[in-house]
Amino acid sequence: MTRYELRTVPGERDIVLRVAADDGSFRTTHVYGEQEQYPLTTDRYYHNLRNLFLDILDVLDGNPPLADDDADDGPDAPTGNTISLKTLAQRASHAAADGSGNARRFKDARSLWALMSNHVDVRVKRPDDEPIVDVRRTKNWKKNQPMRAVPADPGAWFVSSVYSRSNQRKNPVIIYRSIDAVFDALLTDLDETAAPDITRARDAIAANLDYPTYADIAAALGDSNMLVFHNDRSLADWIREQARAQETIFPDTPAQVYVIPDPTIDDDDPRYLPAESTMTLAHLANVLAPRD
Repeated sequence: MTRYELRTVPGERDIVLRVAADDGSFRTTHVYGEQEQYPLTTDRYYHNLRNLFLDILDVLDGNPPLADDDADDGPDAPTGNTISLKTLAQRASHAAADGSGNARRFKDARSLWALMSNHVDVRVKRPDDEPIVDVRRTKNWKKNQPMRAVPADPGAWFVSSVYSRSNQRKNPVIIYRSIDAVFDALLTDLDETAAPDITRARDAIAANLDYPTYADIAAALGDSNMLVFHNDRSLADWIREQARAQETIFPDTPAQVYVIPDPTIDDDDPRYLPAESTMTLAHLANVLAPRD
């Protein structure tokens, strides 16, 4: 689920950037010396020089990594220890605050991690986007779904087991609100061999701003026809529309719902959802978007 990793070079302060290929293997794109680890330097734009943080933002934005001319296209063996983007951002901020260099050049250094986090948040948090519901046949998550390689909206609703149920009325639809809810549910159910992959994916978000793609989430849930809704209203509207049609779901179809409870809502409030609950889809729609 991770798109890149950073590693130290034994005995040096250099940093290795390794980017994931389509097959999941990692290859080194560049080894960054200390001068290439200053925060947000302008050299990239004036002289096309390397900058660790800008190169990582390129990867997180979905752009092809800028590889060295002599870089090997094949996977390579890792060396050194892994180190997080957050740690390197903090290190760069300290370096820029110690009186060295040009103060004007490093004016954004002390908030480097916040700046990078905000940049990524704008890209991945999409509460007003249209639902992703065209996910069957040739547009499923294993094939040609246009959004398959896009980093997943961390606050979206992920709906699985819609089309794979043998009894459309009685078998439950599984619904998760947020990537964190997906991770929590999976870590509860997975065995010891599979759990580390989920833990690494969660750590990659917190430490590297590296969000799993929609295809990654679908694969983790084992559902190539997973649906995605970016806000409560769009999910409620879809439930009501499909329940009226009574082809895929019905008003009384059960839903297993997993969320991270909202701490601002009292547990006796009709809008409150516990961490795990079972209810009919019609009731869930009314919780999310009460009828006027």
